[in-house]
Order: sequence, then C-alpha cells, then structure tokens
Amino acid sequence: MLIWRSLAKKTYSLKTLVSFVFILASFSAMSQKFALEGLVIDKEATSLEGATVYVQSIKDSTTMAYAITDKKGEFSIRVNAESESKLLFKVAYLGYKTYSRDIKVPQEDRLHLGDITIEEQLEELTEVFLVGKAPPVLMKKDTVEYNADSFKTLPNDKVEDLLKKLPGIEIDLDGMITHNGVEVEAVNVDGMRFFGEKNGNIAIKNLPSVVIDKVQVTDFKTDLQKFTGEASDSGTKELNLKIKKGKNKGYFGDVAGGYGTDDKYQANANLFQLIEGKQLGVISGTNNINMSKGFNSLPDTDTSNGYLESSFVGSNFSKGKWNETRINGNYRYSTQNRETEQKTRRENFLPDLNYITNSKKNSSGDSDSHTANLDLKFLVEPKNKSANNSVQIANRTDFKMSNSDSFNQETTQSTETNGDLVSDYNARNQGVSDSYNFSNNFSVTPRLGGRRDYFHIGLSTNISKDQSSGKRYSENILYKKNTTKIQDQINESENLSSNISLNASWNKELFTDFRIIPRYWVQVGNSTNEKYVFDYNTEEGSYDGFNQRLSTENNYLTTTVRPALGFRYDYKEFRFEASGNYTSTFRKYEDEINVARNFKTDFEYLTYSGRIQYRDANGYKNINLHYDQNVDVPSIGQLQPVPDVNNQLHIRTGNPFLEPAVNHDLRFQYQNNLAFHNINITGDAAAGFVQDKIINTTITDEDLIKYTTYTNIQGDYSLRGNTAITKTYFSQHANMNFNLRLHGSFRNNLSIQNGVKFTAESSVIRPSISFRYAYDKKLDFNASYSYALNKTIYDTDIYDDNAYFVQNLQLNSSIYFFKDAFLTNKVSYRYNSRVGDAFDGDAVFWNAGLGVQLWEGKGTLTLVGYDILGKNNGYVRTISEDFIQDSQSTILEQYFMLTFSYKFGRFAGQNMNINSRPGSGMRRIRS
Repeated sequence: MLIWRSLAKKTYSLKTLVSFVFILASFSAMSQKFALEGLVIDKEATSLEGATVYVQSIKDSTTMAYAITDKKGEFSIRVNAESESKLLFKVAYLGYKTYSRDIKVPQEDRLHLGDITIEEQLEELTEVFLVGKAPPVLMKKDTVEYNADSFKTLPNDKVEDLLKKLPGIEIDLDGMITHNGVEVEAVNVDGMRFFGEKNGNIAIKNLPSVVIDKVQVTDFKTDLQKFTGEASDSGTKELNLKIKKGKNKGYFGDVAGGYGTDDKYQANANLFQLIEGKQLGVISGTNNINMSKGFNSLPDTDTSNGYLESSFVGSNFSKGKWNETRINGNYRYSTQNRETEQKTRRENFLPDLNYITNSKKNSSGDSDSHTANLDLKFLVEPKNKSANNSVQIANRTDFKMSNSDSFNQETTQSTETNGDLVSDYNARNQGVSDSYNFSNNFSVTPRLGGRRDYFHIGLSTNISKDQSSGKRYSENILYKKNTTKIQDQINESENLSSNISLNASWNKELFTDFRIIPRYWVQVGNSTNEKYVFDYNTEEGSYDGFNQRLSTENNYLTTTVRPALGFRYDYKEFRFEASGNYTSTFRKYEDEINVARNFKTDFEYLTYSGRIQYRDANGYKNINLHYDQNVDVPSIGQLQPVPDVNNQLHIRTGNPFLEPAVNHDLRFQYQNNLAFHNINITGDAAAGFVQDKIINTTITDEDLIKYTTYTNIQGDYSLRGNTAITKTYFSQHANMNFNLRLHGSFRNNLSIQNGVKFTAESSVIRPSISFRYAYDKKLDFNASYSYALNKTIYDTDIYDDNAYFVQNLQLNSSIYFFKDAFLTNKVSYRYNSRVGDAFDGDAVFWNAGLGVQLWEGKGTLTLVGYDILGKNNGYVRTISEDFIQDSQSTILEQYFMLTFSYKFGRFAGQNMNINSRPGSGMRRIRS
C-alpha cells in the first residue's frame, strides 16, 4: 500500500506540473487563431504529396506554423497569428520553384486558399532555396531534416543536448539514440564518420550545438549500398550532422574548464577547421568526474559507478563527400584510472539447497590506448559521363595498442538460511597486459551499366597480439570439512592470432525488376596461445611449481566456407527477397601440454532467410516481414572435456558432443509517418525459438563449489513487441512534443540446476510517456515516466514465483531570464519494489546549473551542483531463476563546480554569430 501511495503522490505531482505547462501554453495562444487550408497542384492539376507548406512573420521571417501535404495534396495548418495582421505564406517542393504570397489574417477561424499551383524548375537543380527562416522540420522522401537553429539550446551545449530537443529523437541512459522508436545505427558529420566512430559518440559529445546547420535522419545504408544506389535493408536509421559552412573557409572551437569541491575538475579544448571541403578537428580533455569523451557543464542524472579519471587527445582529417574520392584519417590517445567498490547480498535458490552470500569487492586499474584509422575511397569515373559504370576502390586500416595495470580483491562469506557458516572466500588478483591489433579491409566494386548491376569483392585481414602476466591468490575456508584450499600462483601468457577472409557478391538483373545475388565467403583463422602457470612452493619460498593443468601451448585452426544464393523481386511498392546459405566449418585444436584438450570438429548446416517489404513512393510508410536463421557454433571451452580449474569456486568442463544452436527469428516492423498530421507511428513484433540451445547445467555441492558443463536443450522461445506514437505541435512561440510507448516481452527459458530441469516463464510490460514543451526562448521543459512490471513463473515448487515493478521519472527544465541568464535542472526518481531491507528502493537525483552569458554569448559562466540532495545511492537489484541479488556500488558523490566556456569561430571571413536569431538569411535544401 505504501508503494502505491508513493506512486500516486509522484503521479499527482507530475499532473500538477504538466497542468502548469498547459496553462503557459494557453496563455501563449491568447490571440487570433485560424485554420489555413488549401490544395497544392502543378500546372497539369496533379496533386503534390509531401510539399512543405509554412507561414512566416513578415517582420522577422520567423516560422509560425508548418505542415506537409497529404496524398491528395491537401493541407491544413493551425496558425496562431499573435498580433500580426498580415503573414507570408510559402510552399517548397523539390524540383519546383518556391511559391510565396502575402495573406491577410482573417477575422473568422478559417481561411481556405483554394488551389495553389506551383511551377517546375526549368533547370535541373538538386537544391531548393528558401529566403528567410527555414521550417523547423522538412520531409524529403526518405529523409527527415531538422533545422538546428529552430531549437533552443544552452550557450555551451553540445550536439547531444541538441538531439534531445528534436521531435522524435530520444537518447536513453545507455546512450542509445532512437528516432521515432527506431534505433539509430550510425552518426556521421557531413556524410563521414567522425574520428572513425560509427556511433558518433565523440561527435555528439564534443561538437558545439551552435555550429550545426541541419540534422538529417535517413534509413541506414552501408557504404556499398550508398555507392550502388541499393535501397536500405537495415530497419535502422542514420544521422548526418551538417556543419554550417562559409563560401570558402571557416573555423570554430571552444575551450572550457571547471573546478569544484573535493578537488573535482574538468577541462576541454576543441578546434575544427574547414577549408574548401576539407575538415580538420583536434579535441582534448581531462576530468575526474566520470566522463570519458567530452565536456558537460551539467552532467546527466546518472549513477556513475566508481571513480574515473580520464584524459584524451585526438585529431581527425576528412576530405571529400560520400559520393566522391575521399579520405578520412584520425588518431586518438586516451588514459584512464578507475576505482570501484561494491557490496553485494545474494539469496541463492537451488533444488534442496538455499544459501546466502555476502560479498565485498574492490578494484582499481590504469590503462592507456593509442588508436588510429585511415579510410580511403577512390572513385574511377568513366570517360563517358553519361555512363553509369564507375568503380569504387576502398581501403580501411585500423590500428590499436593498449596497456593496462589492474588489481582487484574480493571477500565472500556464504551461510545457510539458518545462519550456519558454510565457507569464507578471499581472493586477490593483479596483472599487467599489453595488446596490439591491426586490421585492413580492401574492396573493389565495379558498377556495371545503368541497371544498378554491380560486382563486389573484398579482402579482410586481422592480426592481434596479447601479452599478460599476473599474480593470483585465493583462499577458501570450508567449515563443514574443516579444510582450507589455497591457490597461490603467478602466470605469463602470450596469444597471437590472425584471420583472413574473402567475400564476393554479384548483383545482376536477369529481367525487369528481378535480380539474382550469388555470394561467396571464406575465412581462415589461426591462433597460438602460450600460457604458463607456476604454483608457490612453500618449502623453497618461490613460484617454481609448474601447473600442468592450467598451462597450455596450443594451436587453434578454423576454416569456414559459405556459398549463398539470393533472389530479389520488386513489384511496384513491394520488394520480395529470399536467400539460402550453406556453411561448412572445420575446427582443429592441438595442445602440446595437455593432449586431452585436443579435438577436431566439422559442422555443416543450411540456413534460409526471407523478407517482404512495402514502402510507399515518398518513404512515409515502411512495412517489413522478415524471417532469419543463424547458427551459434559451440566455443572452445564448451567443447573441451577437460576441467577448467582457474576459479576454485567454479569448475567448468566442456562437452565434445554439443550440436550447434539454430536460432529462428520472425519479425514484423511497421513505420508510418503521417507527416501532414505531425504524427509518427512505429511498431514491431518478433518471435524466436532456438533449436538445440546450448545451456549451462550446474551442480552445486554442500561446500558451494559449482561444477558446470554444457548440453543442448529444446523448447526455448521468446516473444516481444514495441509500439510508439509521436505527436508534434508547433507555433510561432511554442513547441510541444508527445511520445507514448509500450513494450512487452515473454520468454520461456529452460534451465538445469542440481540435476533438476525446470522452466521459467518471464514477462515484462513497460509503458512509458514523455513530453517536451518550449516557449519563446524563455522556457524549455521535458518530462518522461516509465513503469515496468516484471513477473516470473516457475513450473516447479522449488522456486517461488516473483513479481516486482520499477518506475522512473525524469524532469528536465531550462528557464531563461533577464537578458543573458539561465537556470537548468535535471531531476530523476527511481523506485524498485523488490530491493531488500538492507538497501533503499528509492533513489532521487538532482543536478542544477545557474549560468550567465558574457561577451555577446561567446563566454558562459555556470555554477553547477551535482547530486544536490545527496540521495544517489548506487543500488541495483538483479533477479534470475536461481538468485536475487542486491548490490551497492561506490558512486560519484555530491560536488559543486564553477565552470567557464568560451566559443570562437569565423565563417566566410566573418565572426561566427553566437547569439544570432536562428534561421535568418538564405537557407539551402539539398535533394
């Protein structure tokens, strides 16, 4: 009852806050409103779907409202004219001249403009020029383009902060980006990877938001698909950040630093230069507030386990666009020092054996790494420019070298449920390691003729080397046997591995809209591993006892051959695909120290996949039905019938008779962008089952020593589904965005513990809602709430069924007052109904910043408070079929910090205007 009262109180508070925001919205709307309607056609009276229709203020070109025409070419805009008596009406559509006319604000609540005829461009242009401020959002077939200047950000915000304000884009606590519920797989800067990263983490955490011109969202395509013009088949999205550019050259950057209580500090310096299509970037930073890639004057509400000090420096050079000969090279150096502590209480439930373990762990580590990438792509164009048979030659080289020094120790006491002692375990480990990795990917892709036929061949190589040495000590006191087992060892190891693979494919149109796609892939891998373990000799007082059971001198050879054949047929707005793969895998393992580890295996299997896709001509609606098979081949450790006694508490033995696990997945995806209503609907549903699933089967003896082997099992399956609805409202002074989501999943999970086979049916239902409201550069507020109900039912009386819920509430706000001052707040609340009595199920986290802009917005001074309430507790609960675990970890504690940042830049010979009103001047929209 107390739980529900707490939830009701929080829900009431949220309702009050949302009501307040709606009151603000209503005040902003107390002026002349009317519905503006019409029909957009060309000179042949053909309706034009997807045209951007918008209304601007004549005084300052501020966009007051916008809409997208529907399939009939019709539009309806709800306009709030404020005090305006006359407005500027515009229509933009690719391949057509921009339409513009003045309209008078009507006295009635409706104005119908009738048929609006726009004219085609006589020249073959790929750009539409819009005079004045561009609409906040533009729909261009399969691309959604956000005008960055239309969304208010704080003076020292990075791209990450900008993305969180864009309608439909969300970034969760793990950093995963989604657009209208669809995962964003890649983030590019001007069409290229930034510092070689696919996920764009460095870009979104270091690039200032003020230098971004456009944020473009498209379906994710591989480099091969971009070059050949193939449609995307990923089901995911890709972001492209377009940087503001001058006509010839420009540069921009920022420096920032902060110092606070408890000697907390952070500092960053970034410089980016643009010279006639070339990009040069240099980034650097250091801090001890648990941030590894960038400067943030107001950190997110994050648990931040442990303590992390980190420093980094890097440079990036890019030249050329994705459809040109181009080069992208970068280098990064980073160093980190991490310390963690954790206290854990685990209740273990096994057939005929229940016990409790209490553990304390702490660890520390120093590491540094050097990373370098070089990506080259050359386009060989035909002499006949009208031909479509160009060739792309690509080569990507990656190198990484890293070093680490680590230490960890653990104490664990195990007791029966009545309190009787079973064991005390103490362990200490320390070690140093060096690793080197080099990889190279070379490919040639000739594009054959005008039918988008192409041939692709690629050669990939990878070489890696790892060296390590360490010392390990463990002591396990067994009270029932009145004995103590000790491991006191040193070890040295060196591993060298190499892989080379060849892949080739041919995409050929046999007849109209029907293609055949044969593929061939072969990989050969070889690794050698030398590991020598020496036990401590108490008589000699030295480590000279060679441990044959744990030492190894092995060679591991793998060969995989996979021919495949695919077919594709396009019919109007439908695409049908099917493919089959025949895979042969050979493995050979030889150990000169322990021949019992040796094995040879051959796996041969046939897999299929198929897909049906519907996509309308404008890319607004996308529906996929996809079936796929993949195979999980047993690992070395799962096959070797020799006990692995590295950990004396958990001994593992492989099973040489394991079969590969075959995964069957069926997935349905639905995306529908109702652009003319500013609504986006997405959904997906999936079902999967595993044939011959490989599972652990564990027996725990009376001394709580675990003995694990592996077996195949039948009957594991899962179901899951997600749906999301996004609605956006836009007016001259106010922006509102609503997101409603629902996630559900079910899994039938089979396990074997202490010889007893049982099934756990686990289900999760998680609704969530988020809301964002911005008013006239005075207020920016967003709130999100999620509620997750977790339930597990067992088919045996050995385990008790369990159910619990977790709720999360987040409130972020930015208030701008006077002329150049602002106040920001980030508040999160989390409640877990199943956290044990020794831990606190509630966690409240509050960060705040009070700042002021200086020197016309170039400088910003901010006072930051981190975890102001001091309520962040670092508690986590984990539940599985055989245990419930509560853990408490050391976290970044409360601090206050004064930060200062300074931005600078010049474009086209003029200083970058930090405080400029967004969108003034000429805007360019590319097709």
